[in-house]
Amino acid sequence: MLLPTPVLKKILTTAGYLTDTQFDAIDKSASDLGKSIGDILVFRGIITEEVLGKLVSSYYQVPYASLKNTVIPQVVLSTIPEQAAASFHMIPFAIKDGQLYLALENPQDIEAIEFAKRSSGIGVIPHYITPSKLEKALGQYKKNIREEFKKIIEENIQATQKPGATPDKNTIDLPVTKILDTLLEYSVAEGASDVHIEALENEVIIRFRVDGILRDVLNLPKQLHLPIVARIKILSQLKIDEHRVPQDGRFKFKVRDNFVALRVSILPSFYGENVVMRLLPESARPLSLEELGFAGDYLEKVKQNIKKPHGMVLVTGPTGSGKTTTLYSLLNILNTPEVNICTIEDPVEYGIRRVNQVQVNTVTGLTFAAGLRALLRHDPNIIMIGEIRDSETAEIAIHSALTGHLVLSTLHTNNAAGALPRLLDMGTQNFLVASTVNLIIAQRLVRRICNSCITKYTPNPEIIEYLKKELGSDFSGAEYYKGTGCAECGMSGYKGRLGIYEVLEVSEGIRNLIANGATSQEVEVEAFKQGMVKLFVDGVSKANAGITTIEEVLRVMRE
Repeated sequence: MLLPTPVLKKILTTAGYLTDTQFDAIDKSASDLGKSIGDILVFRGIITEEVLGKLVSSYYQVPYASLKNTVIPQVVLSTIPEQAAASFHMIPFAIKDGQLYLALENPQDIEAIEFAKRSSGIGVIPHYITPSKLEKALGQYKKNIREEFKKIIEENIQATQKPGATPDKNTIDLPVTKILDTLLEYSVAEGASDVHIEALENEVIIRFRVDGILRDVLNLPKQLHLPIVARIKILSQLKIDEHRVPQDGRFKFKVRDNFVALRVSILPSFYGENVVMRLLPESARPLSLEELGFAGDYLEKVKQNIKKPHGMVLVTGPTGSGKTTTLYSLLNILNTPEVNICTIEDPVEYGIRRVNQVQVNTVTGLTFAAGLRALLRHDPNIIMIGEIRDSETAEIAIHSALTGHLVLSTLHTNNAAGALPRLLDMGTQNFLVASTVNLIIAQRLVRRICNSCITKYTPNPEIIEYLKKELGSDFSGAEYYKGTGCAECGMSGYKGRLGIYEVLEVSEGIRNLIANGATSQEVEVEAFKQGMVKLFVDGVSKANAGITTIEEVLRVMRE
């Protein structure tokens, strides 16, 4: 956010979003946490990025460019080189009536506008764009990766085949470095969470996991496998000459002005070592609860319960359902200078400024239980436990919640009510669970429909019958949507993900049921009477709203 703080304060207070005192508190938090004021406002749910962008563009007296679902033609992108666009924090996105439409973080940057005029040879109409939207838009420069890879390989493949060359020597050569750099830049542009490099008999397959789904990106010649793996090992400070045992490491990669941390896992396989790299953007703004998919009554329940000074908030779901992302969003909302937050995690996914994060290390005896005991001696207000896995951890967590701490953690259960018997199975007494658990969130992740190619359609009659059978309502007249597939979503019809939720607030009536040994089914029935909605129903509601597809909800719920 390039606006001076006093100007931003005037915009927000005049619009009625904050008082002077509230803005000053946000400003202090932003300084303490090393975040921009805009980021703090958005992930705490005070204002949406879209509204903030429109307010700022109004101040600049220029149009607002969201570019959220805009596919920028390559002919437009080519008017300004990628390096210059990143350097000046701008991007061209259209040419109309002989004018270049230019989105900038600072629409009053005369130097950037003059450069755009010289580079394009035509007039420029400046627009305002928010920093996060600009970062995503700049990724469109990498859409032609196949051609770039082909050119790199054709021009330089011989350099990796020099007589007498060794893998560690080859990693110094430009081709391998360039190929890996291009691959990582493209993975960031595509929004990949993981990059897979898999060795086959005669080739190497590169795959990206985007929105939870793996897809092939390209194939590389087999002779590039050893140099690429060796290059990754060097960056991760792993043993280059070790090919028989698994290795894990980390390194950072810079994409424009932002760093991406990569968690590397190397596994020996039949045709050579396979590599999986988990991408963890360090500078990404934490998601707000609304962006995660919370809405209405569920949103209010979560906000109310994380403000309580003590008790437990549990997030449940299978592996890959986004539990950790939800916990990190809650932590960022709670992270203020007035509280001390401590976490014990395995592994630490993201570093959060001013949060004491501890990595589990079973080799040294630092387990969840041992780490949690140590954290309690550090005077925490809020404790986050990556996962409650055993009875010892469960017991310490519950006693921490009893003694004045707010405890956030995860469990592996299929629904919200299932968390209660899971805790009891670990040996926790009924009255302790009843006294400490405030809120249980069950969740799954579904893919969002791509807004660039969304269209109405009619699902198969079998699906309508299934919905009628499961939910007891007639869905024949409901509207459904899907993505037809376009360049923006890689022809998948989906772009991005969000959660579907089941939020169980532990009321006095439910506490009594738990204390008296009620089953999870009995607790669930009471929760439904108090307004809880099933995971499946929340998913169907989001499908009817055109956010996801009914097929996607069924896929996730049947897994």
